[in-house]
Amino acid sequence: MKLKDHLQSLTTTHNTFEGKKSYEQVKLLLYRHWFILLEKVFAFIFLAILPLILYVFGGEYIARSELTSLFWFVIVLYYLLWWYGLFYAITMYLLDTWVVTDHRILDSEQHGFFSRIVSEVNLAKIQDISVRIRGPVSTFLNFGDISIQTAGTKERFTFKQVPDPRLIKDTIMAEHNAYLAAHKNGREVHEEL
Repeated sequence: MKLKDHLQSLTTTHNTFEGKKSYEQVKLLLYRHWFILLEKVFAFIFLAILPLILYVFGGEYIARSELTSLFWFVIVLYYLLWWYGLFYAITMYLLDTWVVTDHRILDSEQHGFFSRIVSEVNLAKIQDISVRIRGPVSTFLNFGDISIQTAGTKERFTFKQVPDPRLIKDTIMAEHNAYLAAHKNGREVHEEL
């Protein structure tokens, strides 16, 4: 194995991904809005405090019933599952990504630790883009869903809970129009060279 292969992790950036073509430029790298992760973290903080509350209010009963060892065993199992759940939530947040380049859109959806679905569509196949913002929190923090109707095999791409969806929609439409102007009949001119 060459030294270059070992040092590749030092040369990759957020603008590099597997399968990126040499002439392709990343325009947007999107994750869900930060509030989605914060919401889950607060839920896990509440779940972390829950056994302590149970012990404060039921500690005397547990001690009198001689269930202390069983109680602590269950608590250790509970926190093990809690840690797994927190790690899972953070991992799913970080691995669900959407990439918009000047040639295509990539949708990478993580379904569990070992299952990922990656879909892509050429910018020429975009037919319609719609934005959906639901609820007062989404409106105030400016995040929502973007649905992209395509002519490809996957008829609809959905960017879920992304920040500033109107700006993202406008950016995708601008890239779509620029692509159509540069590539006659949707043909990739770079690969013909």
